[in-house]
Amino acid sequence: MNPPPIGEAIGVGWSTFRQNPVPILIGLLCAALLGLIPFVGGGLAFAGMMNVSLKALRGQTPEPGDGFVAFQAAVDNIIMGLLQIVGILLCCVGVYVTQALFFQGSLLIVDKGIGWSEAKDRCLDQLKPNWLAWTIFCFVLGLVGSLGAVLCGVGILLTLPIATIGFAYAYEQTLGKA
Repeated sequence: MNPPPIGEAIGVGWSTFRQNPVPILIGLLCAALLGLIPFVGGGLAFAGMMNVSLKALRGQTPEPGDGFVAFQAAVDNIIMGLLQIVGILLCCVGVYVTQALFFQGSLLIVDKGIGWSEAKDRCLDQLKPNWLAWTIFCFVLGLVGSLGAVLCGVGILLTLPIATIGFAYAYEQTLGKA
């Protein structure tokens, strides 16, 4: 299963963000607050950001509480978040491979209500055969998402939503259909 074209995902992210920017930003900022929790906050924040982005992509208006959805299955989301960053231990670039393999697991937990183990297995079965394409996809969308912080700091309020919606779009086009 290949990722959608990168340009298409970015385009969908931009057009979705333009339709309803304020609720998307508020939801993403609420989710980002969870990132302040030491060690486990990243997994919780990512799940919330993906939930906000998926709702926006589906034409729904995100609410601030959507950013905190990770608490509904906190252990599952923490484990999936840890699986995404385990590549840092291998060598810093390894995180792009592990994120590429497991980022959709956070969405499976939030969207389909499955546990981390089943989400992990589904990601490995479906995405691992095309891990290089997914790694490139995640690397480029990660660059887009962080570009706003690099250029002028507040620009992340524009680039982060585009990237997270792009990730949600990739999920919706692949594992979200199942």
